Amino acid sequence: MSEPTKTRSPRRRRRKKAGSIEEVRVLLADLLPSLIQSATISYEAFSNADVPEDAKGFAAHHAACKSALSHMELLTKLARWAEKTEEEAAPVLSEDEEIAGLLAGARAALQELES
Repeated sequence: MSEPTKTRSPRRRRRKKAGSIEEVRVLLADLLPSLIQSATISYEAFSNADVPEDAKGFAAHHAACKSALSHMELLTKLARWAEKTEEEAAPVLSEDEEIAGLLAGARAALQELES
């Protein structure tokens, strides 16, 4: 009796390890736009699906949407970082400063909508 042949998954090409932070920036700058696009397409499909009517299902769907948005936000922040050189990099903000900036931006957007 012959042994069934195993199908092997294709080998992934090993990339050369980055030697500097600038090499990491270049790698990420090339990679992140397609990852952001994929995440956005997946989020759109998931968020447009029927939302469960029971409380538990609704909460799980809502939490999954929030998680996907957080993922896209992180990818976007990484992309912005990857596009900058060290000299151009913005100063690191505390979480409170970042939240305050986001709230100020949201308030400004709401005021534009109201006028």
